[in-house]
Amino acid sequence: MSSINRKILVVYLLALVAGIALSALTYLRGESVLHAGKALTEQSLPRFDTISHLRNAIFSHKPILYEYYASADRATFLTRYASAREETLLGLRALRNMSQALPELARLETGIESIHTQSQRLDQTMSAAPVDWDRAREILTEVSKAEARIKPELEALVQINRQQVIHYGQETRGNTMNMMQMVLGFTVAGLIMALFIAYYVNAYLRETAHRRLLAIFPERSPNPMLRLSQQGAVLFANEATHHLIGLLGLTDVEEILPLDLELHLMQINAAGQQRLTWEYSIGERTLDCTVHLLPDLHVCHLYLADITERKQAELRLVRQALQDAVTGLPNRRLFRERLEIVLNHKQAHCAVALIRPDRIKLVLESQGYAASDNLIGAMAERLRAALTEHPENAPAVDLFRFEGATFGLLITQLADTSELESLMRRLQAAMLEPLKVEEREFFFTLSIGIAVSPDHGADVETLFKNAEAAVNRIRAEGGNGYRFYTQDLSERTEQWLAMEQGLRRALERNELLLHYQPQVNLKSGEMIGTEALIRWQNPERGLVSPMQFIPLAEETGLIVPIGAWVLRTACLQAKTWLDLGNDLVMAVNISARQFQHPGFIDLVEEILAETGLPARNLELEITESVAMHDVERTTATLHALRQVGILLSIDDFGTGFSSLAYLRRFPLSKLKIDQSFVRNLSVNEYDATIAHTVILLGHSLQLTVIAEGVETKEQLDVLRRLGCEEMQGYYFSRPVPAADLSALLKEGRRLAA
Repeated sequence: MSSINRKILVVYLLALVAGIALSALTYLRGESVLHAGKALTEQSLPRFDTISHLRNAIFSHKPILYEYYASADRATFLTRYASAREETLLGLRALRNMSQALPELARLETGIESIHTQSQRLDQTMSAAPVDWDRAREILTEVSKAEARIKPELEALVQINRQQVIHYGQETRGNTMNMMQMVLGFTVAGLIMALFIAYYVNAYLRETAHRRLLAIFPERSPNPMLRLSQQGAVLFANEATHHLIGLLGLTDVEEILPLDLELHLMQINAAGQQRLTWEYSIGERTLDCTVHLLPDLHVCHLYLADITERKQAELRLVRQALQDAVTGLPNRRLFRERLEIVLNHKQAHCAVALIRPDRIKLVLESQGYAASDNLIGAMAERLRAALTEHPENAPAVDLFRFEGATFGLLITQLADTSELESLMRRLQAAMLEPLKVEEREFFFTLSIGIAVSPDHGADVETLFKNAEAAVNRIRAEGGNGYRFYTQDLSERTEQWLAMEQGLRRALERNELLLHYQPQVNLKSGEMIGTEALIRWQNPERGLVSPMQFIPLAEETGLIVPIGAWVLRTACLQAKTWLDLGNDLVMAVNISARQFQHPGFIDLVEEILAETGLPARNLELEITESVAMHDVERTTATLHALRQVGILLSIDDFGTGFSSLAYLRRFPLSKLKIDQSFVRNLSVNEYDATIAHTVILLGHSLQLTVIAEGVETKEQLDVLRRLGCEEMQGYYFSRPVPAADLSALLKEGRRLAA
C-alpha cells in the first residue's frame, strides 16, 4: 500500500472514528435537547397558561361583586359568581398538581379563600332588608385589599415559571451549540483541503444573506421597524423607530417594546407560528405591533404603527351613534338597547316616559339653529338637574333625548306608581322658572306620557306606542300635565286621527262657523262688544266643541289657516254691524302658533284693509301663557299691533305665571278674569280674593277689567261690588249665530240686570 493510500486509510479511519464519536455525542446532546424541550412544552408553558387563566378567574370576582352592588340582582350574581368560583378552584387544583409545595401557592390559596369569605359576606349584606350600603362598600374595600395581597403571589409564581423557562431554554441552546461545534469541527477536519474554496463560498453566502436582510428590512422605511433576536434583544432599529421614540417622549429603544413581548415570542415558538399581531398602549398612544419570525435567519422583525387617531375616530363614531350631539344625552338608539336589556332581565317593574314641552315647536321655528340648540340644551340641563335631586331609595331614572324637543325617561327599580307621580310633579315644578337663553326668557310647560311594564306592555314597541298615546292625549287636553296609559287611549288615538282628517277638509267644505257672545258694560247695561267663538259643523259628528278640535289644530299647525279665517270672518261681520250703526268691539282669540307666526302682523293689517273695519273696533285676545312664552318677542309684537290702533287684552288672566314687571311692559287695554275664578265667586272666598286682586291690579295699570263665565245674579253682584266694569257669560247670553245677535241689536235690548 502506498504512502498516499496509507495516509488516505489513516485519514479515513480517523474520520470514521471521529464520525462514530461525533454521532454518539450528537445523540446524547439530542437527548438533552429533547428533554429540555419536553420540559418546556409539557410543564413550563402549560403552567404559564394555567397561571394566566387562574389570574383572570381570580380578578373576575371583583367586577362581579361591584355589579351586584350596583344592580342588586342576586340571581345574576349567584350564577356568575359560581362560574368564577369554579374556574378559580379548577385553576388552583391544576396549578397544585403541576407545582411543588411552594409557599407562594399556599399564600395564594389563603387570599382566594379571603375573597370567597368577603363575597359571602357581601351576599348576606345585599340580601338583607334593608340593605346596609355602608357595610357593602366596606366589604368591597376588603375585596380590593385581598386582590392586592394576591397579586404579588401570582407575580412570584409567574417569575418562578419564567426562570424555569429560561433555564430550559438556555440548556437547549447550550446543547444545540455544542452539537453545532462538534459538527463544524468534523466538517473542518474533513474539508481541510477545500479551505480556500469554503472561505470564498462562505463570503458569498454572507453577502447574499446581508442583501436579503436589506431587501426585507429597508432602513429608510417610513414605518417603524426593528430587528430582534429570537430572545427579544434589539439588533437594529430604523430611523422611523427613533422618530416615534422621540414623539412618545422615550429615551431608549427598549422602552418602546411591548411589555408582553417575551410572552408573545414564546407563544410563537411554541405554536410554530411565523406571524402575530396585537395592540398595546404607551402613555396616551396606541400602537399596533406585528412580529414576523424568520427562523432560517434566527431573527424576528417587529413592525410598529401608531393607530391612536384611528382608535379615537372609532370611539367618536361610536359616541355619535349612541349620543345626542346637542345635549350630550344618550339618544333613542341607546334608549331602545337599554330598555331591551331591562325587559330581557324580566325586571318586575320599569316605566317609559315621553316628555314634550308644550308649544316649543313654535319657539324653535322662530329661532335660528344655534339658538334652538341652546334652548334644547338648557332644557336638558334643567331636566337633568331635577332628576339628580331625588330622595333616597327613589327609582333609578335615566334621561335621553330623542328627535326634536322630545325627551325620554327610563325608570327602573320601581316599587309603585306613586313614585312616578312624585317624579312627574318634580319635573313639572322644575319648569316653573323661565329658561334664560342668550339674554331671553322662555316659559314652558311639560306634557308627559307614561307606560309601565308589564301592565302596559312587555316589549319595546308596545311601551313606546302606549307612552306616545298617553302624551298625545295630555297635549290634546291642553298640555301641562302627565298621564298614564289606559286602554281607551288607543281608541282615542284612532278617533284623533279621524278627526284630524276631517278638520283638514273643514275649511274647503265651509264647515266652520262663528258664534258671538255679547260683552256688557255694567254701568250702562249696553252691549259694548262681542267675542267671536269658532264652531265646527261636521256632517258625521254634528256640532264639534272647540275644546275637541282646537288642541288638534294647534298640534297639526292647522290653527294658522283656521285662525286667519276666523279673523277675516269676524272683522267682516263687525264691519257689517258697524255699517248698521252698531259700534261694537270685536274680540278675537289668537292662538300661540298664530301669534308667533312671522307674518301675523301683516295678516292683521291686510284683513283690516280688506274688510274696512277700523282698528279701534278690533280686539285681539292672547292668553297669559302665550304672552309669557317669549317676553321680548311678545312685547315687540304687541307694540306693533298697538301702533296700528288695535285693542289688546290678556285672556284667562290669573291661570298662568305672569309678573307685574312684565305686565307693565305690554301695551294692553284690558284684562279678562278667567271663568274658573268666577264659577264659585259667591261661595268661595279664595276665588273672590283672586278676582278682587286682578281687578285692583288692572285698575292700577289703568286697564279695563272684564269677567267671563258670569252665569248667576249672585256672581254679577259680587263682581259689581268688587269694581269690575265689563262682563260676559250665560247670564246675559249664550254664544249665538250672527243672525241672532243682529236681531238682538235691532231690538236694542239692555242685557244687564
